Amino acid sequence: MGRCLRQGTILSAILVWIAVLTGCGTVQRSYHAVMEGGHEALRWVKSADDDLIKKVGVHQVNNWSGYTAPDFETVQTRRLAELLQAETKDLIIIPPGTPEAPELLTRLPRTPENAIDNLEVALQARKAGLNALVVASLIDVRDRRQEKGLWWFKDVFDEIEMTINVEVYDSQTAAKILDERFIHRIEADMPLAMPGQPPASALPLQVIEEIEEKIWPDVVRRIVDEMVVIPWVGFIQTVSDAAVTLTAGAESGLEAGDVLDVFDSGRIIEGVGGGRFLVPGAIIGEIEVASASPGRIEARILSGDRITPGLAVTLKTD
Repeated sequence: MGRCLRQGTILSAILVWIAVLTGCGTVQRSYHAVMEGGHEALRWVKSADDDLIKKVGVHQVNNWSGYTAPDFETVQTRRLAELLQAETKDLIIIPPGTPEAPELLTRLPRTPENAIDNLEVALQARKAGLNALVVASLIDVRDRRQEKGLWWFKDVFDEIEMTINVEVYDSQTAAKILDERFIHRIEADMPLAMPGQPPASALPLQVIEEIEEKIWPDVVRRIVDEMVVIPWVGFIQTVSDAAVTLTAGAESGLEAGDVLDVFDSGRIIEGVGGGRFLVPGAIIGEIEVASASPGRIEARILSGDRITPGLAVTLKTD
């Protein structure tokens, strides 16, 4: 009850301040300042009740822009992962190259049509103990010419437009938690294509700095805002007699004595465009955590005779 009252008080205060600020001439700037300071409180209000820590994998950042930069994919993946981890303590971020990183973080499964196989992504993420997978891609960098000013005071400015596409795949359902394009424009120090010269082949430093300093922070806030509302889900790794292990460890916050509901495998449905999705089944049993250590949870079966590897579990909150 105390937590709910604190959350309600914080949210009310934030909303009151926003209402007050809407009367001034710097509404947008002030609103963003309030939101920056209030992000943690707002996430607290919206966060799932289980308070368990979710693991999120970060796939290597793709560069499909047609422009190159030394070690762009490696450097930007590390930058994105570091910002995500710094943004919240409610997630554990797994980037490529770490000891527990699965192959999924560097090689995405694809369909015969070369689309990302969302179902296979979810199945591989489950085996790795991931609740979600982030896939970010720089898909376009281009020149833009913009007229600014009024009437005879108009002038033409060269801008560079960058587009980054971000997808977050949910390992429980294979659906996308987030699918959004982030478009930023900056006034160009120098256009990508100069008259009478071949177009540039390398990403300007100005573009790389904009991605690191402006775009990634926006991306990170959106990802975290979406992830905090999703309850923690674990998956059964092995079953032996009346004992099971999970693809999770003590880092999730689970402790001995915690009781988890076990869900049937459900069914696979096909959506528009050929994507396949997992519909969670009904509760078929319960397990109780016997011991929790880093990277390993051991539990005993309390009820249910159809518990098998791969089934989803959630913390029982009744």
